[in-house]
Formats: sequence, C-alpha cells, structure tokens
Amino acid sequence: MILFESDYAGVTFENELKLVIITWKNKTLTLEEYKKPFLAAFEFQSTTEVVNYIADIRDQKVVSPAYRQWFQADALPVGVKQGLKRGAIIIDTNVFKKYYINNILNSSKKFGIPLKLYSTIEEAKEWFRSFPWE
Repeated sequence: MILFESDYAGVTFENELKLVIITWKNKTLTLEEYKKPFLAAFEFQSTTEVVNYIADIRDQKVVSPAYRQWFQADALPVGVKQGLKRGAIIIDTNVFKKYYINNILNSSKKFGIPLKLYSTIEEAKEWFRSFPWE
C-alpha cells in the first residue's frame, strides 16, 4: 500500500510484517521535504499497527546534521510512542552515510529499539520474520 510518493521519497506499508518502508531517491532535500515521508508514516501509524520500519537510503543524498537532529529528537520518539519495535537501514558503503547512520544507531539505543544495517530489503524482512508475532 502506498502511503506517500514524490520525486524524492516513497513510503509504503506491508501488512504481513506490519512494516513501513521509506525509500529515498537521489535528490537534495529541504527540511520540509525530509519530514514529509515520516509525517505520512506517523499519520498512518496513528490508526494502523506498525512495528517494523525500513529506511532504504542507498540513493539518498547527504543528510544535513539539522535533519538528523530532527529525526533523533522528534521523529524517532513519535514512532516509538506509536508502537515501533525495530528498524532496519538499507545502506551502501558511502562514508557520509555511515556517519549519519552511526548517529541514528546511537539514538535508537536510547529508546531500546533494535536497529540493524542490511544491504537489501529482503535481508531486513528476514530479520523481522525471526521475531515472534504478538
């Protein structure tokens, strides 16, 4: 199910795994553009159980520290409050992305949310399938 679509990101939901996937596209973003996919996911999550989250950042441009700070201070707490239990990031080997991801990994620990890095979406889904379903 498509929750959001633009020239810079897409957000989908897969009911089987109660999973939201944000796929970033190769475009430089404003802060408002960066926020929109998350806000669409939160709006959906307010009425539908979402426990798993994937961010596919392989094509994402470098993210500003201010955007990362917004994610850590505002977005992550909302997702957790609404029932998010685990997350995965699909990443390539870009050194700038690794710095961004290390900051996100440290933030997720504060909320007790396991967050893992994978090369493909299917690998992340296999990890989600390893958890017992409530």
